Amino acid sequence: MVLKRSLPAGVAALALLCSLRAVPAAEPPAAKSDASAPAAQEPNHEATLEELTAMAAREGLRGRVHGANQELGTYVFTWRQPGNFFHSFDFSLAPANPQVEAVLAGLERHQEVLVKGRLIRNPSSQPHLLAESVEPGKKWDPGISAAREDPPPTDLRRALRGRRELRALVHALAEDGGMLVVEWRGQVIPVQVPPDAELREEVGKLFRGDRIEFRFAVAKQPPRPLHLALDPDRSRGREPLVVTDRIHDLHDQERTMEGELVWFPKSPVLNRAIWGLRDPDPKGDRSLDRYFTLFNFEDMKDQEKIEAALQAAWESQPGGVVNARNKYVNTRVRVRATGKINDPAPNQANPTIVTTSVQVQVLGQSARR
Repeated sequence: MVLKRSLPAGVAALALLCSLRAVPAAEPPAAKSDASAPAAQEPNHEATLEELTAMAAREGLRGRVHGANQELGTYVFTWRQPGNFFHSFDFSLAPANPQVEAVLAGLERHQEVLVKGRLIRNPSSQPHLLAESVEPGKKWDPGISAAREDPPPTDLRRALRGRRELRALVHALAEDGGMLVVEWRGQVIPVQVPPDAELREEVGKLFRGDRIEFRFAVAKQPPRPLHLALDPDRSRGREPLVVTDRIHDLHDQERTMEGELVWFPKSPVLNRAIWGLRDPDPKGDRSLDRYFTLFNFEDMKDQEKIEAALQAAWESQPGGVVNARNKYVNTRVRVRATGKINDPAPNQANPTIVTTSVQVQVLGQSARR
């Protein structure tokens, strides 16, 4: 959920894990197709937000659903530059009418979609589109089905009632500090950042995966979806936001880590399935667990050995598989891995343990369930 994504310095190796093909055009249902409608003209250069805003109002933007939460009413759409995977924009979608709201409620992660609408002015760095029409296309099939682990609260307002402080995991941020998104109890929650220069500087220095504590109020606007708002009050020596565990401190450090086996399916943003491990929150809050991928960027044959060993371990315990939102965890298999941590970019989805097959060990049944 980032204003703009581009390839930062030092992450070229991560391109091996990403799909470098253009996003296919969405295919709306036959009943809604219009042969006379003009085809979307994709820019042949790195498009600007202004150009995409104009396209959205004319022929619409073709892309994929980044995230969809029907309970909260949060929907994020990703437009990606054809032929340039790392140049993309994320847009929060607000329905212009009940018909569009009903269509949005049926969307799924990675689903192809054509969105027409206009940009909404808002104080966040996250661009918002008032969606006037949404044509859903092909859905993504992860090739696996499992029960959701620790279902999140459906009434977030009630779950937050009486709270003014929250311990959460950073999900996304804008480089200018004008936008923050956190994970808490399985929900992905947008947080408004007031125009306080010092506070925005602090937010801009965060990394996805940081464990933070912050003071907040439930934002008055918009009424839906629910937003939190950082409380900038520093009276009595209180800090609005404190980082309790910086994930970037691990970057370039040699570490041995142990946790439950994790599988990220091949998807429109991953050109191959990726294995990893779950690093539990030291305070036992599962919603603040971190996920580290395991990869050998230097030797793909050795990487295949890692994958074969972890695949065998996964298949040996099929009853332990649970859905952890956008990945799957086998709670009955633990692995230990040693290697150098790679986490160079603030919005990198997950840090990587750069390792080898001899440094990855399957330990057997997990102790935490």
